[in-house]
Amino acid sequence: MNPKWRRRIASLDVHESLPSTNEALLNAASPPPAGRIAACLAHHQSAGRGRGGKQWHSPPGAGLLLSVSRAAPHPPDSSLALALGVAAAEALEAFAAVDMRLKWPNDLIADNGKLGGILVESASRTGAETLIVAGLGVNLRVSDEQRRQVAEEGGMAPSALEDWPARGPLDRHKLAADMIAALAGVLETHPVQGFRPWEESWRLRDWLRGRSIEARCGNKAHRGEAAGVDSSGALLLKEPGGERRRILSAEIRL
Repeated sequence: MNPKWRRRIASLDVHESLPSTNEALLNAASPPPAGRIAACLAHHQSAGRGRGGKQWHSPPGAGLLLSVSRAAPHPPDSSLALALGVAAAEALEAFAAVDMRLKWPNDLIADNGKLGGILVESASRTGAETLIVAGLGVNLRVSDEQRRQVAEEGGMAPSALEDWPARGPLDRHKLAADMIAALAGVLETHPVQGFRPWEESWRLRDWLRGRSIEARCGNKAHRGEAAGVDSSGALLLKEPGGERRRILSAEIRL
C-alpha cells in the first residue's frame, strides 16, 4: 500500500465471514481517531446489503468486500457516493482492461453489467463529528447461482472483474490495498472540496445520461430523460414538458 495511507490506518481487520463490513465499522468500540482511517475486509458477508435494504449476493471468496471509515466535521451529501464511485472505477481500470461506467447513484458498471456497488452510511460521534463509512463490493467472479438469484430479484445482470483482460496478475491483496487507498483519499478530500474534483470524471462515465428512465420515489414515479447530476449529487431528470427535476433518492428503472 502507498506509505501515506499505510501510516494513517488506525485498524485493519480481516475476517473469514461477517454479517456486514459496514456494520462492523459503524459499531466498532473504538472508531478511528481524527485524521486516521479504519478498514475492514471479509471473504464473505452473511448479511451484505446495498441501498434500500437490498441484499448483496457474493459467495465466499467470489468478491472483494471491504469498508473504510473516517471521521468528518459534518454529515456528507449525496455526492460523496458519486465521488467514491469515480475513485473506485479509476482504481479498477488499473487492474483490468475494462471501460468502467457509473450508474447513479452507486453502481459500478462494465459492459452494461453490474461489477460492483458502494454503500455510504454515517453515525454521529461525540461532539460535532460524524463517522462516515464507505462500503465497497466488487465481483471478482460470478457463478450461475448468483446470476439466477439476481435475475429472480429483478436486479441488474452482474459482471465480474475476471471477465476482462488482466493488466497483470490479479493479486487480491494488492487490489484490496489500492481500493482502500482510493476510498480513503475521497473520504479525506470530499469534506473539504466537495464533489468538484470528481465532477467531470463522473460526467464522462455517466451510464444513465441521455437514457429514458423512471425514477421511483416511494409511491411516486417520475419519468423523463436522465440529464446528469448536480454538485450535490442529485440526479437531474428532464421531464417531457422540458422541466428539470432533482432526484435525491430513488430506484431507477430503464
